[in-house]
Amino acid sequence: MFGGLTKTSSRIALAAALGMTFWGYAMTIQAKAADFGGGDCCADLEERVAELEATTVRKGNKKVSVTVSGWVIKSMNWWSDGKKSSFAVGDKDYDLGSRFAITGSATIAPGWSAGYNMTVTTGGESWGVLGNQNNEFASVNGALYGNTYASINTLYSYVYIKSDKWGALNWGHLSPASDNPAVLADISGSVIESNAVWFEGGGFFLRPNGQRTLSALTWNNFALCSSQIAPGADCFGTAEPAVRYDSPTWGGFRFETSYGTENVLNSLGVGAAPSRDRHFWDIAAFYNNDWGNFKISLAYAYTWMQANVLSGSEEDYHQIGGTLLHVPSGLGIYATGNFENAAGVNGFGGNMQDTNSWGVKPFIKRTWNPLGATVLYGEYYQTNDGYSAISGANLCGAGFVPGSNIGNFCANNALNSVQVTSSQAERWGLGAVQEIDAAAMHVFARWQHQDLNADFSGFNANNGATQGVSQGFKNFDFFQVGGIIFF
Repeated sequence: MFGGLTKTSSRIALAAALGMTFWGYAMTIQAKAADFGGGDCCADLEERVAELEATTVRKGNKKVSVTVSGWVIKSMNWWSDGKKSSFAVGDKDYDLGSRFAITGSATIAPGWSAGYNMTVTTGGESWGVLGNQNNEFASVNGALYGNTYASINTLYSYVYIKSDKWGALNWGHLSPASDNPAVLADISGSVIESNAVWFEGGGFFLRPNGQRTLSALTWNNFALCSSQIAPGADCFGTAEPAVRYDSPTWGGFRFETSYGTENVLNSLGVGAAPSRDRHFWDIAAFYNNDWGNFKISLAYAYTWMQANVLSGSEEDYHQIGGTLLHVPSGLGIYATGNFENAAGVNGFGGNMQDTNSWGVKPFIKRTWNPLGATVLYGEYYQTNDGYSAISGANLCGAGFVPGSNIGNFCANNALNSVQVTSSQAERWGLGAVQEIDAAAMHVFARWQHQDLNADFSGFNANNGATQGVSQGFKNFDFFQVGGIIFF
């Protein structure tokens, strides 16, 4: 997406290198002709060729192109959870982290080609999704692939056959049709820096109001999709072993559909579905076009999961996103909505809950200086009832420490169980992105505020009645400065 070494540039570089080699060869022959003492006329040429081969990127069998692309992203983060604050330098997490891709293609016949994609994440200390006060650098990548943080992981590895007229068939470990289409409908120029997924803050421990000691629960407990795949949005946002069809584009419209096996989350240790069958099917539709002075980007996706990772029951997921950009002024707005229909009973004996989230990002993108475009944006996102992972769990004495509102509620009312009944997690913030065209680079700064309120119910052993209580938590804030360089 962001470039790399093209066929044309590779050929120019190779021609220049060979030109220098042949020039050197001509000079060698001329010198040998003047030196009647004789000697090996080809020794110098062979040495030059060996040196050239040692410093030239190889192109495999010369029939298949090789392109290397990707990005490196690093951030500096200041955060506060209502009592403790700290500073950490880290990478973005999962597929937003530093990465490189080796891709290529070969022509089969006019209008037909075949190719491959091998994308590898190379994040350093990933900060955000699973981070907390004890280990700020826990990483989704490490959890998903059974490794520790700061490890190298394969994100995609697949091949394809493509027809310019009929579209492309892809198979391997790839991004399914419903993997982040609504997120990528954001064309503000700030989608990597900030999007609907809770990439930061999700793993930080909660501090219940009324008690400054940490709770055993985290933001993720109340902002996580019932599918357990993503916090807040993009609830089917991981690579999977699957086959995917990509249509050509007709009048700005195109679609994708895929079928495969959802098995990545088994290594998370959050529980396995009772059924051995864990297939999925999804479809996504996209529209990108210009309407006069406006640019429009729209996406919708539907996902069917045969077995939710927590309950083993079927699940349906809908997501929609879009951006409207007025090109002359640079003013635009992005919006998204996500709706997850879950069913069944989770590992705690609680009923799975439907979750939903929505958000908006108004922005302005203008070129005010010679470096490149500047993006200024605000954002608001809300996630509702994202607690299915712990619904039905007894939180008394385990989920909350004594002395908090919930802890007092348990002790004072002789409750032998407290369960979550509803929750609302919110985040809002401001950010700026400066594009530096000469270096294919972004630098950015952003502030984000997060808060959570939840309702609980408990059974009173003294009177046999069920009682309810609401619980607020200390806010979480962070300020992030960072940079991305693309290659």
